[in-house]
Amino acid sequence: MRLNVIFLTVALCLCGCAVHPPSAAAFMEQGDGDLQKNVTASYVWVTKADGYLESYGNVKTKPLPNEDYSYNNMEWIFQSSFDFQKQIGNFKMGAGVDWLTPFVQFGFVSEYFGVMGWSNLCLWRFEKIEHDLQWGGGITIIEQLPFYFRKLRVGLTQHISRNGREAYQNKYGELSASPAPVFYDEIGGGMYVAGIVGKRLGMGLEFRYGRDMTYKIVNGETEEPIDRFTLMLNVQWW
Repeated sequence: MRLNVIFLTVALCLCGCAVHPPSAAAFMEQGDGDLQKNVTASYVWVTKADGYLESYGNVKTKPLPNEDYSYNNMEWIFQSSFDFQKQIGNFKMGAGVDWLTPFVQFGFVSEYFGVMGWSNLCLWRFEKIEHDLQWGGGITIIEQLPFYFRKLRVGLTQHISRNGREAYQNKYGELSASPAPVFYDEIGGGMYVAGIVGKRLGMGLEFRYGRDMTYKIVNGETEEPIDRFTLMLNVQWW
């Protein structure tokens, strides 16, 4: 338990504010009533990737607001998270880190239906003035069907969220970098298959699609949407 506290404390000190929707499959796992631990690894790919890095949503590429800084505008394709969850009746709550960003989650779970809300814990302002509000979070609606004596679960999800993707600012002449995440609104859906693979061990595979509602790729006079696809593998234990 002390190691867990130390881990979360270090994360709070080092974190940016980037956050993504947590695993719906892990949230719908009801386990055996003990404290649930989850690890999730994700791979993300983005449409229009070639133009995306250069003209992503008309985000200005020159340093703002301080010309002494430059900004790294790339999006990480690999993500990971770790969290604890506790179920009380049909309600569930949890906390963890999305890479190095602390977040909380809460909601309702049952065999056939769930509602998951989440939020990061970062509200302070970084140098990039076009992203004053550092809040990220959202809500996911989940429909689920259990099979094989409830050991196998298949689910569909719909979500609306404000995500933060990783980005950093560097001061010219210095090696250190500080977080300056880019936030965007997203609407999407997905599906998952999950189940118990041991007495106190569960696994899930989840696919999620999201449409960026904030930024678009600009090609001349036309605008093209940005779509994200996420493949997630999660492991739970008690």
